[in-house]
Amino acid sequence: MAENKNEHANSQGASIPLSSRGIMEMLGSHPMAWTSEAFDTKEASAEPGYVVHLDKQELLLALESVKERGLAGDSITRDTFLLPSSGTQLEQVRRDIHMGSGIAIVRLGIDPCELADEDNIKLFLGVASHIGDKRGIQDRRGNVLTHVTSAKRWTVPQELRHGIHTNTGLAWHNDMGADVLALYVRGQAEKGGHTYIASSWTIYKELLMSYPDTLDLLTRHAWPIQITASPHRHVLAPLLQVYGNKILISVDPGRLGLHPVTAKTGLGSSIPDLTCRQLEALDVLTSLAARHRLRLDTKPGDMVFIQNWAMLHARDSYKDPENGPRRHLVRLWIRDSELGWNIPDSMRVPWDAAYAPDTENGGADTGQKKYPTVPAREYRPPKYTAGSAAFVLRDDEDVNCEE
Repeated sequence: MAENKNEHANSQGASIPLSSRGIMEMLGSHPMAWTSEAFDTKEASAEPGYVVHLDKQELLLALESVKERGLAGDSITRDTFLLPSSGTQLEQVRRDIHMGSGIAIVRLGIDPCELADEDNIKLFLGVASHIGDKRGIQDRRGNVLTHVTSAKRWTVPQELRHGIHTNTGLAWHNDMGADVLALYVRGQAEKGGHTYIASSWTIYKELLMSYPDTLDLLTRHAWPIQITASPHRHVLAPLLQVYGNKILISVDPGRLGLHPVTAKTGLGSSIPDLTCRQLEALDVLTSLAARHRLRLDTKPGDMVFIQNWAMLHARDSYKDPENGPRRHLVRLWIRDSELGWNIPDSMRVPWDAAYAPDTENGGADTGQKKYPTVPAREYRPPKYTAGSAAFVLRDDEDVNCEE
């Protein structure tokens, strides 16, 4: 599954830095440098242009076909989940994710409650395979899917859970190392729980114009990211970088500096804390994300695709209904072999953890990928509860999925 590193240096001029003027010219015309106003519609009932409707009957026929052939997991691909009509639409979505606005909501018109758990996963994998042919590993056990929810049957206090398994808000971040973030909306909250996104290209533009010192700090290879807890290992990386005529962001505040759990051991560590200037820079970054945020209005049965290298995302707190389906998203990290962005060496460690499990920084202890169809029946508190879990510490694992 590991890719040749040359793939990430093969774009012409990938290592030649753009001038500030060149960056501003690129930001002035590129569709990825959007503001939320760009998606405003004149009519309240109208949908923004990034919402795409697929043919429900064609999707169900494709699902029935993979079921009849006994296909699941890795066997569900663009070539086995055939969509003659909708495939053309998804090809445009694929291009928009990598070269356009970087965001799409694919509306299936299918109620997830009407499908079995296994069928929901097969449907998700089938549609997502038309956006990216490679799937990232999300934890040390080889799970390809993560269930983002707070199951009613879980009795573990929320403060002992990972943030994605609570109903609290999630701060601005991206899933470090993931190429395209795919989310399948299986259930919605009664109140709140909205997903927000912000273009890092637009943020970069404002930093360049109004906060040049902050931009300089964010692009320095000086941000400590802990890799392992025993022994303590870390890398120094930038949070923002211009590479291959693209602006890449890789930041999760919960993964920067010495992890609190590691600090509690009382043992000495070479991993530095963030400086006051770095903390101030993070405040500026997140405040700009909030200023330029776009709320994604989704409904059960929607699939969301986000260019993770170009977006920050956040979530507000929520309340689940007493009865009926709760807020439940299924998360997948995908990469397209043809259109996937070149990744600079400075940001490759978390990328390797997701997409190159057989390398030194790989994310899985086993080559066998797992596709859990439902959340775990009983919640087991993870050792580390901070961060997006996009790239876990070496001695951690996500145990909260049924195998």
